[in-house]
Amino acid sequence: MPMSIQALRELKAEKIEAARALHAKDNFGDAEQKEFDALMAEAQAIDTRIKNDERLNGLTDPAQAAAVAGAANAAHIEVEHKAVYRNLGEQMLDVRAMTIDSADAPKARERFQKVVNAASGASTGIDGEGGYLVETDKASSILTTAIETGVLSSRCTSQPIGANADSFSYMAADDRDRSTGKRNGIQVYRKGEADTLVSSGKALLKERELRVEDMYGLIYVTNRMLRDAVAMAEYAKRCLREQLAWKLDYEIFQGSGAGQCLGIMNSDLPVTVSKETSQTADTINATNVIKMLARFTGDITKAAWFINQDCLPQLPLMTVGNQPVFVPGGSFANAPFGVLLGLPIVPIEFCKTLGDKGDIILGDFSQYLLVRKGGVEEAESMHVKFLTDEMAYRFITRNNGQPMHDAPITPLNGSATLSPFVMLEAR
Repeated sequence: MPMSIQALRELKAEKIEAARALHAKDNFGDAEQKEFDALMAEAQAIDTRIKNDERLNGLTDPAQAAAVAGAANAAHIEVEHKAVYRNLGEQMLDVRAMTIDSADAPKARERFQKVVNAASGASTGIDGEGGYLVETDKASSILTTAIETGVLSSRCTSQPIGANADSFSYMAADDRDRSTGKRNGIQVYRKGEADTLVSSGKALLKERELRVEDMYGLIYVTNRMLRDAVAMAEYAKRCLREQLAWKLDYEIFQGSGAGQCLGIMNSDLPVTVSKETSQTADTINATNVIKMLARFTGDITKAAWFINQDCLPQLPLMTVGNQPVFVPGGSFANAPFGVLLGLPIVPIEFCKTLGDKGDIILGDFSQYLLVRKGGVEEAESMHVKFLTDEMAYRFITRNNGQPMHDAPITPLNGSATLSPFVMLEAR
């Protein structure tokens, strides 16, 4: 049975890691050079197989890439293990015991080793480096609740990656200009009897990559709280959930893309609708939002209006003729702030204040790709807050994100470009 793409990627990573270890030898000679060249040649051959499999499986957009990656992951058998710790607080106490090498350290290390063995990948449980891997099920709970808590991250397309990878690559269809009638560089024709077939063109694919970056949260715990593992666990999870959710949403909206997520405000994917001639400053009117809807492309069932709270008083004033385009939230259980042109309104603090570009955005965040790797790494220090008798716990997770495409669409007919993220010009 042929190896999956994910398995090939892991095999390639193993070959490169072996070559790297060989190259680091002090007595690197001709024999080592020959073995090194062989390993790199094998890695190159595996890379060619990966690219061929991607072409054969039709990885022309991120959704297909995610589906194939998911199928590959499904082929692995998950081994269920019994939880070592009843809650996160118990593990935090063991981390403290191992860090300060207390009398409880031997038993703590024994318990923690079970977590390491159940981690399904390279462990960061190295005492000298101060890193301890949070138990698998608890790490998953922290990450899942953080993403689900986020207003924006919960709407993104989420893609996990394996333990032996530090990035996610996908082939995106490079068909943003459709004015020629081609889709992804391919043209389709009708054929008459005995007519010669005309070339349909060559598929245009663009490789896009996301490399995971570290994101951390820092929590201070008093030594008094250390006596109560249950209370400490709930406190830690609440803090982490709030910190990670807010930071992810912030970067998804306006991250720079340098060592962090590329936010939609700093990407080239959104389109901007012009304000109306002589439009009063710091206003939003019905014509604005109708023109914004006309520039939208994406999954309309997942789209929403993301606005700054300052914009809310503008919405009830909007009408087309004598018909309102805004319906108050009391009529919709899943849209407490009401709907605008049939789509829910979601106030978020990241949107700019009324009158600035970015104060109102029509967006489909399923067109934003969020990748994440592994679990949560925990480290502890008694020195950061020594004078206030507190322990500092640092939690690190690895993720990154960017819009799935890097440019709006030019349609077959019409001069206006289309995008899953539409903004209004500053007024």
